[in-house]
Amino acid sequence: MGETEAKNENLHGDELREKKRHQIAKSQRDAVDRILDQSFSRLVAGDVPKPVPEGWVAFIFETACAGVTGNALRIRHNHLVRRLDEIAGEHGLEIPNRDIMIVVRTDTPPMTPRSFAHKSVYEVIEADFWNSLRSDGVNGSRRLTHDAGRLVYSMIWFGGLHSQKFLKTICGAITGGLQTAKRYRGGRQLYWVESADSSECSRWFPDPVTLMLLHRFNREHGLKAFPANAPSLVAEFVSRITSTKSVVSADRNFVRGLMDAASTVASLDIMGCAGFEQNAPGVSVSMGASSWVRLITGLVPPRGRCDTPESPPELAVNKPSCPLSGPKSGNAKDAIASILRALALDERRKSASVKSASYKALRGIAESSTLSPIVRVVASWCALSRLSVTASTIRRYLSEFAEPLIAEMIDEEDLNDLDEDDWEDLYAELLKASSSIQQRAYRSGVLRRFHHYLVTQHGLPDTYIEGVSSNGLVDAEILTPAEFGRTLSMLADEPDRRLSEARQVALILGYRCGLRRGEIRRLLLRDLQGLYEPALAFPTLIVRGNRFGATKTMNANRVLPLWALLTDSELDLVRRWYRRRVLEQPSIKRNQLVFCELHQPDSLMPVGTLIDPIQDAMRSASGTPILRFHHLRHSCATYSALRLMESYPGELFPVGWACSDDGEVIMPHWGEEWYAVLCGEDRYVPAFEKLQYLTFMMGHASPGQTIRTYTHLLDYAVGLMRWSVPMGTLSNVCQAELLGFTDDNLQQFRSRRGLSKNKESAPAQLAAVLGRFKNGGEVALDKSFTSFEMSGSVSKAVPENSQVPASALLVYRALDHTSQLIKNGATLEKAIAGTAALFGLSEACLARCYRRGEWLMDQRARNFTEEHAGQRNAFSLSERPDIDSVAHRNGEGGVDNPVQRTCPAPPKLRACHPTVELMYQSLAQHAVTDSERFVALVENVVGAIQRSHTQIKFTSTEGKVLYLRFLELTGFLPLAWVDVRAPENGPGKQQMMEYWSTELSMPTSRIRVRCDDPAGPRNAMGVAQIEVDPPRKGFGERPRQHYMPALRFVAFLALIAFAGRVYVDDEMQK
Repeated sequence: MGETEAKNENLHGDELREKKRHQIAKSQRDAVDRILDQSFSRLVAGDVPKPVPEGWVAFIFETACAGVTGNALRIRHNHLVRRLDEIAGEHGLEIPNRDIMIVVRTDTPPMTPRSFAHKSVYEVIEADFWNSLRSDGVNGSRRLTHDAGRLVYSMIWFGGLHSQKFLKTICGAITGGLQTAKRYRGGRQLYWVESADSSECSRWFPDPVTLMLLHRFNREHGLKAFPANAPSLVAEFVSRITSTKSVVSADRNFVRGLMDAASTVASLDIMGCAGFEQNAPGVSVSMGASSWVRLITGLVPPRGRCDTPESPPELAVNKPSCPLSGPKSGNAKDAIASILRALALDERRKSASVKSASYKALRGIAESSTLSPIVRVVASWCALSRLSVTASTIRRYLSEFAEPLIAEMIDEEDLNDLDEDDWEDLYAELLKASSSIQQRAYRSGVLRRFHHYLVTQHGLPDTYIEGVSSNGLVDAEILTPAEFGRTLSMLADEPDRRLSEARQVALILGYRCGLRRGEIRRLLLRDLQGLYEPALAFPTLIVRGNRFGATKTMNANRVLPLWALLTDSELDLVRRWYRRRVLEQPSIKRNQLVFCELHQPDSLMPVGTLIDPIQDAMRSASGTPILRFHHLRHSCATYSALRLMESYPGELFPVGWACSDDGEVIMPHWGEEWYAVLCGEDRYVPAFEKLQYLTFMMGHASPGQTIRTYTHLLDYAVGLMRWSVPMGTLSNVCQAELLGFTDDNLQQFRSRRGLSKNKESAPAQLAAVLGRFKNGGEVALDKSFTSFEMSGSVSKAVPENSQVPASALLVYRALDHTSQLIKNGATLEKAIAGTAALFGLSEACLARCYRRGEWLMDQRARNFTEEHAGQRNAFSLSERPDIDSVAHRNGEGGVDNPVQRTCPAPPKLRACHPTVELMYQSLAQHAVTDSERFVALVENVVGAIQRSHTQIKFTSTEGKVLYLRFLELTGFLPLAWVDVRAPENGPGKQQMMEYWSTELSMPTSRIRVRCDDPAGPRNAMGVAQIEVDPPRKGFGERPRQHYMPALRFVAFLALIAFAGRVYVDDEMQK
């Protein structure tokens, strides 16, 4: 028999390489510790200002990581992040720390021979776990830490938390309670823990064992008592219960080893690619909280909230404009060099001000009329960023994108000419040049910062920027199947049948096939094969480049089976549209566009005609104003991935999710094995191969890209798979110990939950009937969500141009934001489009308000004559309000809500604003019930208003009657008086009171006759005017000073926002 002992202690192969890696890592960590001790000893001792300046933290990272690259840079960076967290916790400091630097590996399996050898050592602990469920002998504070450590162990071993960052995130969120939905569409009620503290949403679904331990912990301690340092308690818990003390001997890497072993065990029970993906560092697979609740309940977020969005804070500063048009001159390298020189002027200052040399130099570049527009906007963005970040950070940002971006766009004379697709393609090319996934993630984040500036400052269209999910860069929003059905119904109500069909077909191709908006617009008739002449049973769609544009990448060229991806009714609609387009051609030419204006087959259908109405319908159907057309592609990938991972139809995708509001299943080929439908292979196929087919469908280069950035239900899928992991049944004693019950309590529990007494049960069976988490242990996220109510027509549901906006201040801020964008170089059309999307208004409504408001504010300028030089404008002091004269408060000077070019200012007293909204809402309701009366009342008031007057005067009795009805509508009629100036030789006081009481339908007790200022002889019954004594409630200590500005503001906004025709439209037409 051969020898079994090692002959010597020399290491070979993997063992030797692992030892060297540990030595290298230790040397890099020691270098960081040495730099902190020598150069930043005050920070280590906690003797620093609170909070620690961000510029100082950036300097620490630059110093510690100087001169290293690659893996050494990652080790130093991550060790410094951990050291700063330790210092902050030890001394109670607030340190703006960096994120962990990660290397995303999602296309390789997690199992190795070493991991399987490691697994058996930790499996022994599981047996000790089951034998120590009783907490006997552990009392006081030790009981809490013991139970918390046991819960964390279960979260790792059974619950699938195999990432230390993910574990820390979930442990921090447990104190807020478990989330659930009371109106869940599906079988068993779901519980999950959700954290949105960072920029990304993390969601974890507990397994049956951990869910029962959570229920027990909440019952015995309350989830709010869950300790913040719970992850550090697991080693203490295991050392207390385990019989193999050597495993947890002071091993600082015990938790990591436990996670590795748990990951290996889980890979045998759960689909490896899905489980590994969920725990891969830096990968976020969770969709947004609102999207998740909408999917599982079929409800929509509450509408009609009174919260009005503020304009972005950058726009509240009157900075010189930076036009988006200009000459094409210069070259990229010279432009970048000039910007870098400007940044270097005060490089040592951590943050600049508007008086700083670097800020002024950057603004000088931005205002130069000889430079290309792209150079000017980059310089303007740097100037704005310099107010909050260091010069070195801006240089780092510029190194990622500035030179290739400027080189590509330096010949563009007007940036307003670029649409959403142009920006998306441009950024895609920049991301394609990234040397690693990590750089791609970072570059994507920088591009998002830059484009956000373009959207908020210059009104350019928002766009989709693809990137991995590091730091929350994945745009995890979807359209649910029920919302898809609503959107189709809305688009079907379009009176123009041709446009209606075109938009429905475009929606179907985006939602079912995952096509990008550019791919849809560029489709040719020859790309849809088998729809008409000849009409085949299995039509296909070819995505490829043509004379209107190339595909995004080589992988984007693909052939999709329309017959499999669409339902029968959707395929019939596509056939009908295709037949219409063929018959519209004078001769059969298959190289014409599928989507075009009538009799314009060589011109792409405008985005505003084809895409924007679809986005409006999606937002209305979902109650989510941030949805964009690109989210249809995310929806397609998410649902397809879920169906491809199913072992049998309906395992992961419940039928409740697949139904419309009418309860009809609207997912294609429901009840069939999805991969067999798509590929025609009715045999076992590994899950990874199925996801590779999804990669082909989406036109991506690798499955990792598809899973990382487009599928947002892996957390749910993995959580559900853990409930299917085979586990042995538990005896009555083990059940009682796991739930923390006595034997009698267990039998009562089983009886109430419909389970047989004294019978063994599996953990999943027990966990499914636990009941609610009491004492604040659960939070129903769907509490504020409501059922969707379909409007009568798409014109009411989507554009909203038959409605009055819900808030007067919302319209004011939208007009203010529009004016600021125009001032910063945006065209009127782009400014209105960008503002409408930001504030949730339709473009037609905002354009109407802008046009009418501008006409009303220009009255004095139009009617000004030398003979009447002193005449007043009803709404402004100057002859013509000027955009450049609008002065927002910025440090010293300016006002919070100034008079706008298109709108008067609301009352200065903020306490008046709730009263203003109530007045406006009462008028808005009347506009819906009696629009003709509404127009008469509001036009009467607007026509009589004069600036700086505390009351309104009318020349006719009809005007006074209408004003009284206006006051009745807004709730001020009880405070109104009729003030009558009696003539010198007129009738008696009582006779005049009775006369005006009859004329104005007011009681005589509300009529005052005075003789101190006699009226002229032409008015036998005197001259009557309406006066209002405004209350202090709602108008402050000086009610007369604020009442009339409020009335003037409300009447003005109600007139310009009304969807019907008013006298201003007739005057503008003249």
